[in-house]
Amino acid sequence: MKKFSLSKKVSLLAIIMISFMACSPEDGTDGTNGTNGTNGTNGTDGTDGLNSLITTLIEQPGGNCTNGGFKIEVGIDLNDNGVLEVSEVDSSEFLCNADATGLSYLSYVSLLNQTGTNDPQSSVLENTLELNIVWTRESQGKYVGALDSTIDIGKTVIFYTTPTTHTGVRGEIVGNNQVRIELQNGINAFADDFTNLSFELREYE
Repeated sequence: MKKFSLSKKVSLLAIIMISFMACSPEDGTDGTNGTNGTNGTNGTDGTDGLNSLITTLIEQPGGNCTNGGFKIEVGIDLNDNGVLEVSEVDSSEFLCNADATGLSYLSYVSLLNQTGTNDPQSSVLENTLELNIVWTRESQGKYVGALDSTIDIGKTVIFYTTPTTHTGVRGEIVGNNQVRIELQNGINAFADDFTNLSFELREYE
């Protein structure tokens, strides 16, 4: 038997390893990605939710409010007719006037009516402020009242009610000779045509 020196053994082992590496196969190229699958069909739209309504009513002096005030009714418009009916009222709150003993004020009270694209017309019930208000229809459901004399904004408050044909009213004193009201019938839906909207300016002395 032939004997190999250590150096020859190392050389022989290196040759074997090189031969093995030379015979190893190379990795192939990646295949092409497959096409995406078809999107599924859209689900069915859900049903529209119901609107909530708020109604403001004048509360006469009595058991609920000694000095009178307002009754706020809240509920869901179950039949979707834009009117908060008695059967739809979920809750109510009273905003009562403070005891006015010792406080004196002058007031302008009227009932407003409006149809179509006409300007609102007012029937004055009380006018110790001795002023006149001319109403103009600015756009659908939005009206501006011009006063023929000035009021003290810091001492004047505004009161109004919500007609049964509407879901809400917003009123504000714009300046010392101008007021503004907006009527809605639904969410962000301004609407004309109302009757007997109670409007009051009260200036305290």
